[in-house]
Amino acid sequence: MKIFRAAAAAGSFTGAAALLGMTQSNVTQQVAKLEWELKTPLFFRNGRKVELTPAGAVLKEECERLFAAEADILRKLRCAESRKAAFTLGGTVTAGSFLLPGLAAGFSRERSRYALFLKIGPQEELQNRLEAGELELVLTEEPFDREHFLFEPYCKDRLVPVFAPGFRRQKRFSLAEYLKNGNPLVLDEYGSAVHRAFLRFLKEHGIPEPAPETLHEVASLDAVKLLVQSGPGIAVLSELAVENELKAGVLQAGSFTEGEILREAAFIYLPGGNQKFIGEFIRFSRARRGRSLLK
Repeated sequence: MKIFRAAAAAGSFTGAAALLGMTQSNVTQQVAKLEWELKTPLFFRNGRKVELTPAGAVLKEECERLFAAEADILRKLRCAESRKAAFTLGGTVTAGSFLLPGLAAGFSRERSRYALFLKIGPQEELQNRLEAGELELVLTEEPFDREHFLFEPYCKDRLVPVFAPGFRRQKRFSLAEYLKNGNPLVLDEYGSAVHRAFLRFLKEHGIPEPAPETLHEVASLDAVKLLVQSGPGIAVLSELAVENELKAGVLQAGSFTEGEILREAAFIYLPGGNQKFIGEFIRFSRARRGRSLLK
């Protein structure tokens, strides 16, 4: 399976061999053996290059879950040897990158009997892993299923327009006018939490969605920030995500005359989780809330 994963990542058996320190013939033999055992081809062979078959694509996705589960098991075993209770927490891209790591580190310092591990990813994936029992607690932004999950509000997250220094004279401006004039807008890819919050704000204020030719959708948060720094227009991002760039002066933040774009960050969990740990972590996080960017 490790050889298969390497071949899928490299796009060739030669590349996989280089990654693994093996011979190309050994990689080829091991993949052929795996295909024989599974009774299905995993790769289309095209000279030196290989591409995943539909079955191979499914196996690659499942393979990542298997190796992640293996790593979790090994961590838990090491924690058991040191008599520590191990828990895995989830966080969406913004909350998991700019809030959760500091909370987890502070909690672990004060409560050495716990070992915490973090998983950062899309909201839907984290909710699925929470339901599967792979996560104990998730810090996420709304919307989430309030009927299905138990939840505790944590803080308000403010989304603001950001742009390169000198791009705008006025930091407070009308979003409706900006979009009406065909100005460029950079956003996270469609379906992301920020994108959904932005579309909800447009609908609440009767603002038409931006024209496709003016909208740049980017899958990476870092790519969004770098693109805006080059000056093509504005982006709408969480204040948490641009705190360092604002301090460094490589980005500036403004505000919309239509109002603020606010969303709530909350902890979500299930009744079957370790309620003692969950309660401790949420209480600790609330005590630390005043030190975060948002009050």
